Amino acid sequence: MKKMLWLLSIMFCCFSARSLSLPITQASILQSGNQYSAINRLHTPGTRGWFMGSNDSIYTAWGRQWAEYSTYLTKGRWSIGLNVINNGYLSQHWYDNFKVRTSLTNQLLNIQASDTEVFYGLSSFFAPTDDIYTVRYTWLNDKWGGSSDPLHRDANIQIDSAFFNRIPNLSSITLIIIGIFSLLITRRQVMTKRLTTLPVKPLS
Repeated sequence: MKKMLWLLSIMFCCFSARSLSLPITQASILQSGNQYSAINRLHTPGTRGWFMGSNDSIYTAWGRQWAEYSTYLTKGRWSIGLNVINNGYLSQHWYDNFKVRTSLTNQLLNIQASDTEVFYGLSSFFAPTDDIYTVRYTWLNDKWGGSSDPLHRDANIQIDSAFFNRIPNLSSITLIIIGIFSLLITRRQVMTKRLTTLPVKPLS
C-alpha cells in the first residue's frame, strides 16, 4: 500500500510540474482570443489597440490595453485565465513575465513570457449564482527595445485563448480519492488471494 501511495505521489508531482509549462487546452469553457465580448479598440493607423493574429488570436503592442470575455457560469468555484505568447522577439532574461490584471478577482497574473511557447495564468473565482459573467484582462507592462535595439526586441502580448474551468467541490474530490483507494485495495486483495490459492508443487 505504501508503494502505491508513493507511486501516486510521484505521478501527481510529475503531472503538476508538466501542466505549469503547457497551455490549458481542455477546460469546461474555452474561447479563442478573437471570441472576446469587448476590447478597448481595434488598431487603426495612429491609434493603439489590438491586431487580429493567426489561429484566431489577438495581440497588441502597447500596455494598458484590455479585452473582455463573457460566458454563462453556474454557481460554484471556477479557474479563469488566459493562454498567451509573445508576438515578437524576446531574448533570454530580457522580459520574463506578462503582468495581466483580472477584473473579476482583481488579481495580477504573472504569466511567463516566451515567443516560442504558450503559457497560461489563472485565478480562482467563486460564482455566487448561475449567471453570465464578464472578465476583463488588462495588460500592464509593455516593453520595447527601441529603434536602436539591434535585436528588435518587443513584448507584444498575444491572447491565444481564454478559459473557464469548473473546480469540483471538496465532496466530489473526496469521493474520487476514496474510489481510487478502494480500487487499489480491492486489486491488492484479489492479487493476494490468487497468490495464496496457487497450488504448491512438492519438492522432489
